[in-house]
Amino acid sequence: MEYIEKFGKADLHIHSTFSDGSNSIEEILDYTETKTDLNIIAICDHDTVEGAYLAKKIAHEKNLRIKVVIGEEISTKEGHVVALFIEKAIPPGLSLPETLDQIEYQGGLAIAPHPMFHTRVRGKDEAVMDGIGFVNLIKYKEKFTGVEIVNATPWMGRKNLNAHFINSSLVFKSETGGSDAHILDAIGKGYTAFEGKDIKSLKYALEVGQTIAIGVRWKTLSLLKYAFFFIPKGIRIFFFTLLHGFTKKRPQIDL
Repeated sequence: MEYIEKFGKADLHIHSTFSDGSNSIEEILDYTETKTDLNIIAICDHDTVEGAYLAKKIAHEKNLRIKVVIGEEISTKEGHVVALFIEKAIPPGLSLPETLDQIEYQGGLAIAPHPMFHTRVRGKDEAVMDGIGFVNLIKYKEKFTGVEIVNATPWMGRKNLNAHFINSSLVFKSETGGSDAHILDAIGKGYTAFEGKDIKSLKYALEVGQTIAIGVRWKTLSLLKYAFFFIPKGIRIFFFTLLHGFTKKRPQIDL
């Protein structure tokens, strides 16, 4: 028990109203501070770091227990990449290798989020879940520090297993867990365990491959809240896709 208590918990994938999340930075900080046992969160809004910087500022000013990592979920031409520990936003629309080079230039760490999930439906001005796929993950694996093998989005079970298998057999990078939260109830449903409690210890653990990705079971009420959030968005994207067409299917394996 004493050994277990040495481990910290970090949810490395949270969205706010600065992109497509439903909750403000203030609400996210209050929830994580009072309703979870997380030590660290990473705000990873789509193509912006404004929310992450605001969260870090508020957490510092209020001397909160929870610590904040600056993150961004970047929309590359080949799919999404999560950048952690960066200082400036990396623009969307670059190629995957260009994006990875910019993360490295800033001294950040590149994580492949939901790498085996490719969204073929699309909506105007809607951020969708789009992993880089098996081929790109293998091709550029040396540029990645971690692979998200636990994404707590309810329908990701099989894709998480695929990501875990590929990482443990072919890629060999640090495993990460994140909620990909768009509502408060999702925060902490997926997290990364590491030895230590602070940001420095987390970054070291990711760099040397000493992390464990963990998923937490959803409760029925929380699932209903997530459905209530996503169904209207899904309907909008569905009709936009019918009018404008599907995205091209990406070559990858489906185990």
